[in-house]
Amino acid sequence: MMPESGHKKPLELLQEGGAKICAPMVRYSKLPFRTLVRQFDCDLAFTPMIVANSFVTSCKARENEFTTNENDRPLIVQFAANNAEDFANATELVTQLCDGVDLNCGCPQSWAIHDGYGVDLLDKPEKDSRRSEEDS
Repeated sequence: MMPESGHKKPLELLQEGGAKICAPMVRYSKLPFRTLVRQFDCDLAFTPMIVANSFVTSCKARENEFTTNENDRPLIVQFAANNAEDFANATELVTQLCDGVDLNCGCPQSWAIHDGYGVDLLDKPEKDSRRSEEDS
């Protein structure tokens, strides 16, 4: 079933099986690369990890870190966030331009761990549950 947008939703692709997915890659998963992989029948693409706090607070960061077009669908935007508020606010900014969002919980880079992003979220789940409760 195709939605009005003319592309399948990510969940439909996964349920059907056999979907070709281009996972997020640091510095490479920007629009020109996503356009290229779609020429080779990629069904679903991700953006590179975008730091949610910077994305929310800086127009320059938004313009530099996220570009898309009508052919760049279905698309998942991946954010790095260390609190629910930043993740939610960043999500609101892209909701009409993508088909889903992803919270990066696997980045092993030392800067990300130091700032409480990526894999650090898995190492300290109690920290994040307290934040979520405080944000409520």
